[in-house]
Amino acid sequence: MNEKHWERIGAGAGLAFVVLQLGGTFLYPQQPRIDSSATTTIRWVHDNRTALQVGMVLGLFAVIALVWFVGHLRHVLERAEGHAEAVSPMVFGSGIVLAAMYAVGAVPLALLAFMDAQRGGLHDATTIRMISDFGWVLYAPAAAMTALFMLAFGIALLRRELVAPWLGYVAIVVALLNAVGIVTSVTFSTYHAGGWVAVGWGAYLGFMFVVLAASISMLRSPETARAASAKPVFATT
Repeated sequence: MNEKHWERIGAGAGLAFVVLQLGGTFLYPQQPRIDSSATTTIRWVHDNRTALQVGMVLGLFAVIALVWFVGHLRHVLERAEGHAEAVSPMVFGSGIVLAAMYAVGAVPLALLAFMDAQRGGLHDATTIRMISDFGWVLYAPAAAMTALFMLAFGIALLRRELVAPWLGYVAIVVALLNAVGIVTSVTFSTYHAGGWVAVGWGAYLGFMFVVLAASISMLRSPETARAASAKPVFATT
C-alpha cells in the first residue's frame, strides 16, 4: 500500500476508536452511584454480566485503535512542525499513556463480572466495594492524561498544524473539563449530581467529539494531498 492508503488507515483508526468506545460504554445501563451498597452494585453486575464482558472486549479493541491513531498523529504533526517537535511529543506521549489508562480502566467492572460468574459468586461486601471504588478512582489519572492530550492537541490545531482551528478551542475546553474531573474523582466519595455529572459527561463526550471530528477531517483531506503546499498540513484556506 502507498502512503495515502496508510494515511486513511491511521485517520480511520480515530473513527474506529470512537465507535468501539461508545459502543462499549452504552452497551449496559449506567453503573450504580458511587455511594450505593455492595448489594446494589453486585446485583447490577449480575444483571448485566454479559454486556459488561462484551463492553470490555470492545473497549480493548478501542484501545488498539487509539494507539494506532495517536501514532498517526505523531507522524502528521512531526511533518507539519518541520521536525521541530513543538507539541507532537506531548500529543504522542499523553495519547499512549491515555490508551494504557483506558485498558486498565476496563478491568474493574470486567473483574466483578468474571468473579460473579464463578461458582459461589461474589458476596464479600468489602471486596465488591474495593473493586468498584478502584474503577471510580481510576478516572482521575485517565482524566489527567485526557486533559494533557487535549491541551497539546488543541495547541496543534490552533497552530494550524492539522484540521481546522475552531476544533482547537473545543479541545482546550475539553481539557479544562477533564482537569476539573481530576479533582472531583478523587475528592468525592459520595454521590454528587447536577453540574458535576454534566462536567463528567462533557469531558468524556467532548473528547470523543474532538477525536471523531479530527478523524473525519483527516479522512477528507489526507496529508499527501497537501504535502506539496507551502501551508501547514491540513491548514484551512
